[in-house]
Amino acid sequence: MPDSNSIYDCIIIGGGPAGLTCAIFLGRYRRRVLLCDNGRPRNYASRAIHGFIGQHNIPPGELLRRGREEAIAAGVEVCDCTVSSIERVGADFCVTTTAGTMRTRRVVLAYGVRDIVPDIPHLTDFYPGSVYHCPDCDGYEVTGKRVGIIGRGKRAAGLALKLLQWSNELTIFVDGQPRDFSQEHTSKLLAEGIGVKDEKVLAVTGHGDQIAHAVLETGERVAIDALFFSIGTVRSCTLAEDLGCKVFEGEPCIVVDDYKQTSVEGVYAIGDLAPGSQLAVTSAADGAVAAVAINKSLLPPSRLV
Repeated sequence: MPDSNSIYDCIIIGGGPAGLTCAIFLGRYRRRVLLCDNGRPRNYASRAIHGFIGQHNIPPGELLRRGREEAIAAGVEVCDCTVSSIERVGADFCVTTTAGTMRTRRVVLAYGVRDIVPDIPHLTDFYPGSVYHCPDCDGYEVTGKRVGIIGRGKRAAGLALKLLQWSNELTIFVDGQPRDFSQEHTSKLLAEGIGVKDEKVLAVTGHGDQIAHAVLETGERVAIDALFFSIGTVRSCTLAEDLGCKVFEGEPCIVVDDYKQTSVEGVYAIGDLAPGSQLAVTSAADGAVAAVAINKSLLPPSRLV
């Protein structure tokens, strides 16, 4: 159980690649660290992580299992719990969790974001075998396939144009919503031969986890081998806002400096909460950057030059 009677050097909220990497580095600095994780990662349904050097195609759960083992070996305390609130108490922070209340000198927010999944019957039956949200992670897997895109406006247009690196058979489904494409977006989509279907998608069909058709309200069945969606993302909880951290308007990211510190001194944000690419490998890098900065911030002036 976490220690409620003394002060941790750092409490990390979130046990994904960002939080675990931060914990491992701080543990190796011989800092007293508590990692709080509720076991609900963003990529819970993903089959494999791509583009992580030395770990290509590793299942997300296996990467996190290994990460936990490395963190514990470095002296990190790991607690399966949910954090409900964080308050500043003098120079420290009071962190309330389902496992108790602890004090800490530094806080790392690594709880990530959640994808808004389209409200289409049976869609999640094919997630993640042939339904995806990140082209940087999974675009290569749809090379040469017939690909659908759920979304509208700039997000959908940008996703479709990016997917041209892997496929020339692309169809955007705006799912009964206004297209919201600018004239420039429309021109680019037409020039590349990317089709747009305006009708509402009533369902998707397929076999096992392999999608086969998008069924429109007109009865048309559009053949697809893969489907990407780009509706939006939201922060997994409101801890950052409750602390007073500055956030980006209309975006799920938290404002941080070059060392991942937020606008609240002593509070850091890493992984998908920080601006930039939302990849496992870049999240891990964020964790390392924050850990180096946190360790330095905890050193006494007599040891700084």
